[in-house]
Amino acid sequence: MADVERREFLLFDNSSFPVTEAIKATRTNLMFTTAKEKCPVISFTSAHMGEGKSTVCANMALAFAEAGFKTLVIDADMRKPTLNKYFKIKSSPGLSDILGGLVKENFIYPTKYKNLHVLPSGTIPPNPSELLTSERMSILLNELRETLDYIFIDTPPILIVTDAIALSNKVTGTVVAVRQNFSRTNLIKEAVDALNNVNGKVLGFIFNDYDIESMAYNKQYKYGKYERYGGYDKKPVKSASPVSLDDD
Repeated sequence: MADVERREFLLFDNSSFPVTEAIKATRTNLMFTTAKEKCPVISFTSAHMGEGKSTVCANMALAFAEAGFKTLVIDADMRKPTLNKYFKIKSSPGLSDILGGLVKENFIYPTKYKNLHVLPSGTIPPNPSELLTSERMSILLNELRETLDYIFIDTPPILIVTDAIALSNKVTGTVVAVRQNFSRTNLIKEAVDALNNVNGKVLGFIFNDYDIESMAYNKQYKYGKYERYGGYDKKPVKSASPVSLDDD
């Protein structure tokens, strides 16, 4: 998919009123749900591929940044990275390189959106789950919490690989993306059971790709388009440079 099409997933760029209000309402719910914790770390996942979890994660991070919160979104989907294409930055170096001890600098990139930064996935590693469960990941998150208000993490689908489960004890909680007329109830239950089995906290579900044609707004708006969970876009993109979060 071309980069310009990816950017259209960022709904605050070109969004209808009901969709924008739905995102803001979800932002408020997440704020209240995580209010007791300094710099909540919220992971986003889904039961299976194609349910829109990366789109949901990117837009929620953007919504918090728009509200004035210093926000970082991390692409922890190290097998099939996506967020670098949404925000038009390099995919590496990034998270995997930091956790693997290959770089000393935290490669955090600015975006065109005020208060929003991105830590890309990094070089595709052979052992993503091991990296996410490592002590380096705990140290990194603790360091980032000192300079941020919110951290959002995009993780792979729970029933595809174990990465989201591996990370569940390092985050405040997990949001599960569910897609209308696509997600299967039995698979959603399996995903929730998998999180519960490791004492992961499910913050809630975001129901997306919702057809609101029958509502009073008298039009249809889809919360993004979706593609299969697979394949890499190797085309180079013009990228921003990494910055220190203390620069703002």
